[in-house]
Amino acid sequence: MFLHFLQSKTDKEAFLDVAHLVAEADGCVNRKEQGFISGIMAELDWREPYAVKKDRQLADIVGSLDNEQVKNIFFAEVLLLMFADGDYNDEEKLVVGELKQLFGYSDEEYATFREWVIRMDQLKIEGVKLILGSR
Repeated sequence: MFLHFLQSKTDKEAFLDVAHLVAEADGCVNRKEQGFISGIMAELDWREPYAVKKDRQLADIVGSLDNEQVKNIFFAEVLLLMFADGDYNDEEKLVVGELKQLFGYSDEEYATFREWVIRMDQLKIEGVKLILGSR
């Protein structure tokens, strides 16, 4: 949704690493999460194969981010990815909690992002119902 605002290759690579870390947090990358990652690559205009850098910690991946807008993009997009499969599990909550801490977000800021993501998900469901005619 906002990934097209990321301009540097470094930021794009970092987001791809974070997205894979999040998708793999529960030990299983399901079809919806894989589809979301494919969409991420398309939005980033990533045309080459991407090899995820294994065994990297979240702090190592995002530690060099210093632009607040880039952090906001990462945080919003990570939450969107976490809710993509309809299951916001404990492992994913740990990842988002760590990201919240690394970025210095308050509980209120986190709640604002989370509520927005939930509303976006509800709007998607509403749109599908409208399109399919199942009101």
